[in-house]
Amino acid sequence: MTSGAAALGQRLLDEIHEEGLDELLHDLRAQNLSPAESNKSRLGVKDLDELLDVFLNKRAEHQDISVTEHASPTAPRPTASYARKKNPPVIEISSPNSGGGKSQLIYYLAALFVLPSTFKGRKTGGRDGAVVLLDTDGKLDIRRLYQIAQGVVWHSLRADLKVGVEDATAEEAMSENEIQSLLHDSLQHIHVFRPQTSSSLLATLKSIDKYLLDVTRHHSAGRPLHSVFLDSASAFYWQDRMRDEVARTEEIGRSATDIANDRDQRKKFHMNVLYRDLVVELRRLQSIFDCSLIFTTWGLFRAPPDRNAPYAHLWTGPPSFRPHLPPPWGKFANLRLIVQRDAVRPYPVTSSLADIERDAPIRQAVVRQGKFSAWVDTWGKEDWPSGLTSALRSMPENGGFPFWIREDGVFMDDLMSDVS
Repeated sequence: MTSGAAALGQRLLDEIHEEGLDELLHDLRAQNLSPAESNKSRLGVKDLDELLDVFLNKRAEHQDISVTEHASPTAPRPTASYARKKNPPVIEISSPNSGGGKSQLIYYLAALFVLPSTFKGRKTGGRDGAVVLLDTDGKLDIRRLYQIAQGVVWHSLRADLKVGVEDATAEEAMSENEIQSLLHDSLQHIHVFRPQTSSSLLATLKSIDKYLLDVTRHHSAGRPLHSVFLDSASAFYWQDRMRDEVARTEEIGRSATDIANDRDQRKKFHMNVLYRDLVVELRRLQSIFDCSLIFTTWGLFRAPPDRNAPYAHLWTGPPSFRPHLPPPWGKFANLRLIVQRDAVRPYPVTSSLADIERDAPIRQAVVRQGKFSAWVDTWGKEDWPSGLTSALRSMPENGGFPFWIREDGVFMDDLMSDVS
């Protein structure tokens, strides 16, 4: 074969876009979604959806440019849905300290995703899906989850009927027994797993697809897997670091080849290898079920402020955090959020007892509101795709948003009249 013929053959091969049947069907469905179905693919939380639109679209545009630059001039361009499919929603939620609202937000989203969109002709705000909840912290509060799901339903009913708590219309429209039945049926679609170590977490991830695809083992056969929740990805961090240090000590005196072979064959514990395998399995589940992934982490290492960086003056609120989990966790999420409770300003040192007594009711009212705030973690923003920073800057509060955690639920808007 002449070099010219070989070059022609290679060019023709470069023009062929190869993908599996599952990818082809996914693209066909994405291109033929009705407006209602298109909206259905979102999380259903306005603030999060708007942030995901910014982050996913900018990364998709960046991916399109990168692919085009390295492709043959005559090769077909990937579709937007194809680019977005390569970056399914992955959200990381962190906080500077415990009690920051991470798990409560997870409960809210899990409840929202499994509740129906309507019930007896009334909007209930749900997404009609199923979710997997990996409770690695071992702190799942079922009663609180039920309470939050109940709050989602009542909140949606009152919003649908345009009534407040003082009006009995919402309660009359649906009895307490009906609500309990609705919640009982819906919460069965939250599939909880409680691995005790990172190794058991990996084994769990490898078996989840078989469990979900076995329709005899659960009641969610007729529902799509909306999301996988991992609360928390940091749960085994310190014990894994200790295991890693012990393993490295045992490797002293061994050849680099033997160490590498043991690592490749998973004969010895290596933290970096295990945490990379966790990401591989999570991505595999996303590719199978086309689902979102939402995980929490601890905010361990505050990133030093770079006051000379572009837009440094824009980012207020909680500081950024350097990822503490091994690669590729630091760049795994499409969107990294920080959440924390809004602090009540301390009394000035010059305050008298009379001042404190006078202001106490006001401060107590602020505390009862249970207001929390979420910000985009801007660590690593120098590696963001072009235009992402300016797009975020154009959003209200630079993409930040409030939410409220109170005794009767979690709310994305402040309707104190409904809960006071």
